Amino acid sequence: MKVAIAGGGPAGISCAVLLKRYGMNVTIYEKDEVGGLIRNAWRVENFPPVGFISGKEFADKLRWYIKEYNIEVVQEEILTIGDFELTGRTGRYQCDVAVVATGTVPKRLVELEGPRTFYEYLHLPQNVQTVGIYGGGDVALDYAIHAKEDGREPTVLVRNNKLKAVSRLVEYAKERGVPIRFGEAIAYVEQNGERVYVYTNNGSYIFDALLIAIGRAPNEPQINASFMKVFKIGDVAHPDFRQSSIAIGDGIKCAMEIVKIAEQLNR
Repeated sequence: MKVAIAGGGPAGISCAVLLKRYGMNVTIYEKDEVGGLIRNAWRVENFPPVGFISGKEFADKLRWYIKEYNIEVVQEEILTIGDFELTGRTGRYQCDVAVVATGTVPKRLVELEGPRTFYEYLHLPQNVQTVGIYGGGDVALDYAIHAKEDGREPTVLVRNNKLKAVSRLVEYAKERGVPIRFGEAIAYVEQNGERVYVYTNNGSYIFDALLIAIGRAPNEPQINASFMKVFKIGDVAHPDFRQSSIAIGDGIKCAMEIVKIAEQLNR
């Protein structure tokens, strides 16, 4: 049985690892780098067995598993899933079972975009010193702490008067002196060279870059399969509960279900 996994984050890799342990033929199709969104994280605290580690360290562990289990990874973005075939930007790939572990994409504010607007921390240029972070959730606060730890000067701009981030992240941000400005809905942005001029309903700011973190949406390829089993796991299946521990559990459960299907077919 050939299993194709679209997405090389925690869910997809954990699924692939367990399938390989059972000797199954599995390939991961990943459009970017292995690790997914978690590579941006300042710290991962919600996975007790590994303690407190950075997102980069977490991604490094995932890459170690891929190497250790000799899992094939194809650099490809899967666009559609049909019966026994995946279609990507550069090719078509045969499979007997497909697993969708493509995670999420950022909610965009097109009107604020420009050459110095970003949606993921890792995309910030090295020369960025001051960065405005638009959002009040976990990702926004994590990015702000990450920036502070990297020696940058972040300022968090929150549209309303309330943070949605977990209290632990709020405490970390306050301990590090991260400025958090409430009631700062961005009206418009001007970008000139390496400067971003941000105008809110209360005033204006000048940054080297603007990092938008107002939420994420499922990143799901088009699924047209009628006769082939397709599983959805991780953040793409649970966009309201984006936790690495849930994603990994999802991947393990999915792999066990696929193993059961294979065993039934071999009887």
